[in-house]
Amino acid sequence: MRDWPTFDADSHFMEPADLWRDRLPPPWTDRGPFATDDRGGLVVDRDRRFPTVRWRSRAGGLATLNEEWATTYARYSSRGWDPEAYVLAMDDQGIDRMALYPSRGLMQVAAWGLDPALAGAIVRAYNDWAASFVAEVPDRLFGVGQLDLRDVDGAIAEARRGVAEHGFRAFFVLPEPPLPGVTLERAYYDPLWSTLEELDVALALHNVAGTGLGQLGADRFGEWALPRIAAAFPLESQLSLFSFLVGGICDRHPGLRVVVLESGAGWLPFWLWWLDELYERYEGLDCDTLSATPSELFRRQCFISAEIEEPTLRPVLDALGVDCVVTASDFPHPEGSFPDGVREFVGRADLSDDEKRRILWDNPRRLYGVE
Repeated sequence: MRDWPTFDADSHFMEPADLWRDRLPPPWTDRGPFATDDRGGLVVDRDRRFPTVRWRSRAGGLATLNEEWATTYARYSSRGWDPEAYVLAMDDQGIDRMALYPSRGLMQVAAWGLDPALAGAIVRAYNDWAASFVAEVPDRLFGVGQLDLRDVDGAIAEARRGVAEHGFRAFFVLPEPPLPGVTLERAYYDPLWSTLEELDVALALHNVAGTGLGQLGADRFGEWALPRIAAAFPLESQLSLFSFLVGGICDRHPGLRVVVLESGAGWLPFWLWWLDELYERYEGLDCDTLSATPSELFRRQCFISAEIEEPTLRPVLDALGVDCVVTASDFPHPEGSFPDGVREFVGRADLSDDEKRRILWDNPRRLYGVE
């Protein structure tokens, strides 16, 4: 794979169960997240359990995932998912650099009404741990910090600290706004977007099914896991993009780089066309006038992470061009492309060599600001 340098735009830590208890200072130690007996669960603020979804049969749930982590990924899990395990996994898959997001930690600030001070302490503890992890192999592992959106001043302070102390080049947020009625395009958040623009860091939208933030599908399907998974990723991403594009975030902050992760890409050409149509109809009536159409704003400063095996990638590139597309292995989540995803991507006959190189290497480096 030396002819195909690859920057995996979205894979995941397997955080140790005691991460938060070891790193959260008083008075938050007893209120912070702690892992349940299984590998996928988390309890926050003493009694709020996540994810808020359940599989209809145990065979389809965490028992299956635990078995896969213990067998398919035994080479890495036997090392306790340490940094060297990730280097081994990257070499096995033909990946040169890997951007790492949390696994169970995606749910660490996913509760309605969580104390903003507690939420801020949780993400600080996580960010410190993530930075120390990737610092062991800085030329291969790329850590992405988290920001909590309840307290915008606290988020700004954490972004500045993450860049100054840890050298973070990107931060992620959950796409569901944690304050009821305060959507992401509201003026409350503009100082944060300005800060990220000033710091020249990327903003990633990364979801997880089963949050407690009014996630799409929860009111209709309750705890049923499968429809919650089907809805949470692409549909929440669409609503977030409405805020960034029609809501004017990108227009007001032209230096902000935004990436939508783990939601596929095939829906995006329609969604951008539809946002353009709505903007044309309602400009000046129900939305502000923008300097460009929503689809032009997306092409200017946004990225989408396509699934490695996504069959509709060719039409996406035909509609949007190649420069706003990255891809990811989602290692070590079982729905990912391990172990041959990158090799299969390189072998795709529907993409040119230039398109493959941009998607695998040039675009993620530009997204994350990596030379």
